[in-house]
Amino acid sequence: MDGPVVYARRPFPGGRTDAPIAFLDRDGVLNMSLNGYVNRPEELRLIAGTGAAMRSLRDAGFLLCVVTNQSAIERGHWDDERLHLIHDRLDDLLKHEGAQPDLVLACPHLPWAGCDCRKPAPGMLGFGAHLLRSEDGFEAMRDRWESGLHGRPHPLDVMVGDRRSDVQAGTRYGVRSFWAKRDRGLRAMLSRLLDPNDHGDEVA
Repeated sequence: MDGPVVYARRPFPGGRTDAPIAFLDRDGVLNMSLNGYVNRPEELRLIAGTGAAMRSLRDAGFLLCVVTNQSAIERGHWDDERLHLIHDRLDDLLKHEGAQPDLVLACPHLPWAGCDCRKPAPGMLGFGAHLLRSEDGFEAMRDRWESGLHGRPHPLDVMVGDRRSDVQAGTRYGVRSFWAKRDRGLRAMLSRLLDPNDHGDEVA
């Protein structure tokens, strides 16, 4: 598998060059982290306020793109079909608040594989921006991964994660990047994300 696993339940027309994107890490930011992996759909539990915060971002004009490292796939714990089931549950839990992500990208590679998509590399962010903003439309582009194929950052784009690698990925892609406290959730970060004068957090 060359690039990230692509998940989207709804066709997306693309071409939204005017819309900022909120790139969101998954475990510890949207759902409660576990010691290890979220291995089954029923293990995924949203952090309180996640749906409302994602809906607030959407209402403010953001597209929602989840970017998550999931090396359990190449470790042989489970396959991308299981990952899709987990993301079906994420989508279902967010549906009643109109806060489902537009796109979920998951890097399946091992940390030492040297891929361009695993955070702290910025590949998933650039690829997500390309898919969501391409004039060719999302469906035409969704299965094409090319190393270094990046959509351009929007001045209001944000990256939110609970690990140094998340913030580094956002910084390397060139967007405002925020370090969330694990399992505190997106709600605690919302006012900062919506403030265009907040330039995010720095990491070494």
